[in-house]
Amino acid sequence: MFEVAICDDNPLDRKRLTERIERNMPETEKIRIHEYESGMNLLTALKNIRFSIIFLDVQMNGLDGEETAIRIREVDSNVILVFYTGFAEPSPRSFEVQPYRYIMKNMTDVVMDRYIKDSLEKMVEFGQAPLLTANMNRDRLFLRADDIVYIEKYKKNTRVHISENALRIYGVKLDECGVIPDIRIPDKLENIYEKLKEYGFGYPHDSYVINFKYLIYCTSKVLKLKDVDIIFQIARSKAQEFNLLKEEFMLSKYRDGNYDGK
Repeated sequence: MFEVAICDDNPLDRKRLTERIERNMPETEKIRIHEYESGMNLLTALKNIRFSIIFLDVQMNGLDGEETAIRIREVDSNVILVFYTGFAEPSPRSFEVQPYRYIMKNMTDVVMDRYIKDSLEKMVEFGQAPLLTANMNRDRLFLRADDIVYIEKYKKNTRVHISENALRIYGVKLDECGVIPDIRIPDKLENIYEKLKEYGFGYPHDSYVINFKYLIYCTSKVLKLKDVDIIFQIARSKAQEFNLLKEEFMLSKYRDGNYDGK
């Protein structure tokens, strides 16, 4: 089930967008649409709902769309954001949160439907990544690929590191020593990589697989991931394939249609 959020303080605009989403999503039984009249209401809902895509008005009373988007990114770096606004043109600040599309409410029906369809197709594409079965103490977790920051070799299997937001969503709590319990996948790292490499993952070293979505910077020899203190080495033997996948990921991430108003 895809959880879709619409945040707009105009109830008529929310209704119109809901109708367009349903019209452009062939299998409407796979989506559940949630409407919010303010940024604060949406942020409150984020504590309990993992949204697949958020359509966010820029000009709202109280907390505006850009500030709401910044706060969303503080807790969820993966959700697809689509700005949906009447008059505000894109600002440099709005692109800091990496919106997938910027939809103007005065677009023609043809263009708006195309942008909405593109956004929903991207949502479905992200949702096709495999779930990985992991063990945490005596509990079993079914991990979404987007939640995984990196996976490392650990003893005879692998240990998974998930995002801070995912820790909260999965209900992972610190142990008595204030340490995050180990989350392990009983499989070889190379086998896991084969399952994930088509979904934005790279294999820079024999010891770990990383998620490009959390990449902060990368040189020819090292890389850094968001909220991780470790500096990851890039093995010379793996650099060619790793860099190719990184470039493909970056191109797909920033590839976008131009607003032509037609």
